[in-house]
Amino acid sequence: METIVAGVYQFDLTTLGPEVALFNDGFPALIILPNRNLKSTCRIQGEFLDLDTIWFAAGAINQSYWQPPTTAKNEKLTIVRFFPSAWQALFGKQAIVQPYIHNLADYHAGLATVFQHIYDGSSLVDSLMDLLMGLCTQVIVDQDRLAFDQLAFHLGRNDNDGNEKATGLANFHPKWLQRQFKRSMGMSPYQFEQLKRFIGAYESLQKDVAPNLHAVADACGYYDANHLVKDFNKYLGMSPRHYFKANAPQ
Repeated sequence: METIVAGVYQFDLTTLGPEVALFNDGFPALIILPNRNLKSTCRIQGEFLDLDTIWFAAGAINQSYWQPPTTAKNEKLTIVRFFPSAWQALFGKQAIVQPYIHNLADYHAGLATVFQHIYDGSSLVDSLMDLLMGLCTQVIVDQDRLAFDQLAFHLGRNDNDGNEKATGLANFHPKWLQRQFKRSMGMSPYQFEQLKRFIGAYESLQKDVAPNLHAVADACGYYDANHLVKDFNKYLGMSPRHYFKANAPQ
């Protein structure tokens, strides 16, 4: 399964709040609600999109917010992150299509029906894992493209953890990097690094009950706090002060 999936994650839906800011680094993320009767909505730069029980995000998302459905306690949201090359092999087409957020049924009706069968078993996660294992044996992934995807995933993860900067990509020829990133991630290496830097800062500010904007900006590689504020306006459509005030626990 490691040849198609970069990770599988679960979150308690009741802890997410009324709106969730969406980001994507080019790795297609399949979002699966805990039962097939749930629906939700996404606000994309002021426009609303109705979402089915299974949808996905891929590409340079800006100013987009997901509004989770009301669910019972302990119901889990499941997210599957695919390597771009594996997604291409599985679905037969690129994931990155504007506006970067789509219902799976609108994108590929056949596989959307296949994924709906995970709701038929006693355990959604077990059924999902069985399905992913089966799909892994059926698709042939371009190994060169997969190797690049795994490299980008490794560098991006280390950059978020603060252990190794994504600037390690500077070891590769710029033109080659440009082609690979555009083809796989739908963005340039520069855009990838900027997004990773912002996500690291965003996560740091979320964890700190009394965040020091200047300290976070410095730790995440920003020139100054104003530079970080500009990225908040770019990715979220508002300043850090307004964002965290609007999303403060009631």
